Amino acid sequence: MTNWLGGMRATADRMYDTDLIGRVVFLANRATNQSISSGADNVANALQWDEVNYDLLGVFNPAQPTRWTCPRAGWWTFQGAVGFNAAAGGTTRECCWYVNGGLISMGRARPISGTIAGNPLTVDARSVPRLMAVGDYVQLVPAQDSGSALLTATGSFRSYISITYSGPA
Repeated sequence: MTNWLGGMRATADRMYDTDLIGRVVFLANRATNQSISSGADNVANALQWDEVNYDLLGVFNPAQPTRWTCPRAGWWTFQGAVGFNAAAGGTTRECCWYVNGGLISMGRARPISGTIAGNPLTVDARSVPRLMAVGDYVQLVPAQDSGSALLTATGSFRSYISITYSGPA
């Protein structure tokens, strides 16, 4: 599906939008440990991206390392995961999508619940399509209830975020 209708003229913007559909435009990860406090999800724990692998649109701002800011209105798809270091305490490891500082509908993933073994683990965020306006921002927020602060994992367990342009509004 494209953003073309019968009789439309080919413009640079329309061609650019069509070329971006389905493309990953941002990929980053957390290469070093980050401390996540114990308790419910909290925007203060949003992951800080310290290694940007790909920023096609050049919009990531290192001064706001928890945010990816939308450069153009349209549909975007968020993907990501949070890697937690080993800790046997607690029963929950999860991650949530926040937009403009608040939890979004369909934004919570809690696939790890019950007895937690003392092994590193990765919690996948839900893959969520979202209509975004210019200037909206997205954050991946982890949560855990081990009873004390827990570090995110590094290496092959490290956390990541991926943003794909899905099409115009």
